[in-house]
Amino acid sequence: MPLRVRTALTPILILLAFGCSDSVTSESCEPGPYFTHLPVDGEAIRYFLVLGQFNPPGDVFPRGQTGLQLLSPALTPAYAVGDVDVIHVESTHWIASPTRQGHTDYAVGFRIPECPAITGQYGHLADLEPHLQAELSGAQCEIYSTIDETIESCETRLRIPVSAGTVLGQAGGTITGLDFDLFDDRVTFDYVAAHRYPMAWRAICPQPLFVPPLRDFLLERTGRGETVRTAEPRCGTMEIDLPGTAQGMWTEEGHDLVLGHTTYDRFFALAPDDIRPDQFNILVTAHPAFAVDPHGHVIFAFEYQPEGRLNRRFADLPADGTLFCYEPVREHPDYFRAHGISFLFALGADERVTVERRDHAWDGSPCTNESPETWAFSEAAVRLMR
Repeated sequence: MPLRVRTALTPILILLAFGCSDSVTSESCEPGPYFTHLPVDGEAIRYFLVLGQFNPPGDVFPRGQTGLQLLSPALTPAYAVGDVDVIHVESTHWIASPTRQGHTDYAVGFRIPECPAITGQYGHLADLEPHLQAELSGAQCEIYSTIDETIESCETRLRIPVSAGTVLGQAGGTITGLDFDLFDDRVTFDYVAAHRYPMAWRAICPQPLFVPPLRDFLLERTGRGETVRTAEPRCGTMEIDLPGTAQGMWTEEGHDLVLGHTTYDRFFALAPDDIRPDQFNILVTAHPAFAVDPHGHVIFAFEYQPEGRLNRRFADLPADGTLFCYEPVREHPDYFRAHGISFLFALGADERVTVERRDHAWDGSPCTNESPETWAFSEAAVRLMR
């Protein structure tokens, strides 16, 4: 049966109480909760994605996208999570693609009437309910191409009030997941070089807007695979930049770039792990000097060390040019298995990071086989700036 709760919408400061670090103002409406129904039946959910996950090669920036991974490809109803207004429907059809040619999926956008600043979207629906499908008959369409795909996108804007639990379409099928994104127009994030990151600025965690039984149900499943995030904020975060430290978003020095489809391979994230931020640093990049995975899925994980110059938190590096060595976890369950690769890092007084990849024999890491006094950058080192 669908998991649903009917309750009064008391103005509990859930967004703040659960530490979802998005900077939300209190003007114009209460913070919720507003949602009294799960987006799909609870027994269909495998896990809920954290806010701010990384998914290179393209997503070297914390993603503003969240959603559900389903337990099976079986079709399952997708429900309105609250009393909301459906404000747009969209279809995406792959005209040409090496992996999904001929496939079509759908998206439904909604707004919370009591708080118009908050909007959301379901993505990758397998189909729509007939009355929503009919709205696409007069949609505006465009055809565009990427490197290896040609896609037709059609969208129509509307306003249809629906009540919590209304079926909007079906999830599952070819894509065993359902995007469930939430945005707040009042949110801002404090990136050091904010002009470089125009996407996903206003993304917030969906879980805190659900009434407590449903909120807790989703938080207990928030993570990736079988690994649940237990660190606060439990729903994840977009905020990784720490000014004056090595932690955060960086780009290759000498290029005044904005992150996008043609520039992502010049950006780096030096961040706490999105699932285990209390245990691992991660290096996320698709830069050609670091792309050891032929698919570009490059995330290296480094287990924190509390002292010394091995695997220290990026936030703790002194801004004096001291070199630190990082040896990736060799058998991390989520990330690239790094055999025979280490990295040197340094944060300079000029607030630039220098990083160099070192290839070596399985047991030949400079981190453990060489004295720190002998560590030095070569011409292969890459300089990074905010």
